[in-house]
Amino acid sequence: MISFAQFSGKLARAQLKNMSAVDDTNLGEIRPDYENTVLSLTNEALTILSTKFPLFKLQMDLTLNPAKQEYSFDTDTAALTMVESSQTYDPKRFIKILNVYNSDGDELLTDVNGHVTVPAYNRIRFTSAILLELIEVGPKVRIRFQARHSEITVTDQIILPPNLESALQLLVASMYISQMNGPKKKKKGDDYYAQYLRHIGEDELQNNSSTSEIETDNRFSNRGFV
Repeated sequence: MISFAQFSGKLARAQLKNMSAVDDTNLGEIRPDYENTVLSLTNEALTILSTKFPLFKLQMDLTLNPAKQEYSFDTDTAALTMVESSQTYDPKRFIKILNVYNSDGDELLTDVNGHVTVPAYNRIRFTSAILLELIEVGPKVRIRFQARHSEITVTDQIILPPNLESALQLLVASMYISQMNGPKKKKKGDDYYAQYLRHIGEDELQNNSSTSEIETDNRFSNRGFV
């Protein structure tokens, strides 16, 4: 974990050194008029990394309705409750379903026997037969899903494994420099992007970023989700 201030300071002292975004009087700081640009690029890069790697595996409960077979994770938010009481479900963070469990903690296979299907990355559908069967056991199913990094502000923390902090630096630097005019700047931006690709390629080979931020028990504490 690293604060945005610490992260932007690293950029100012390394990849963005001698760039107009860096304060001439303090080489460890991004100039205030460039801070929002660097912040925006950092959020974009965090989305790219947390989409590529399953860094955040969260869980929520879906309350089933006997008259409704298909649910959207974008629009049916009233039926969704995060397992961790300190969290609030944000549809913008949802990437894809990882697992589905009934109230006994048994996994329900998706897109295998036709009873539970995923017609789109952000939708889930139950046959009428399995829907009634699930509701008899308990009114909810548990959804384990991959999530994006939360959008940060200048005062927030960046939650990444230490091995991906350098990748984030390289990606943000490549995005920033590639926006600038001139063949030299384009080449420099391309060079940083190539370094980023090598870095995440090595990370994938070593499987360093496959663990999640949150892992919780899939079994419900009480039958019927009370």
